[in-house]
Amino acid sequence: MEQSEDIHLLMTQFGHTSTTTAALYTNPEQEKAKKAAKLLGERRTNYREKD
Repeated sequence: MEQSEDIHLLMTQFGHTSTTTAALYTNPEQEKAKKAAKLLGERRTNYREKD
């Protein structure tokens, strides 16, 4: 999805009949949340190591 940005291509590759179903695998907000949580965890670890 990141490369083609084509939900219909992704839908076909996954064998889905609905773009809604395919979109569940490509939710950019969910990926942003995962990245933010990871960065927060890294900051906490770095903060603790300084003590």
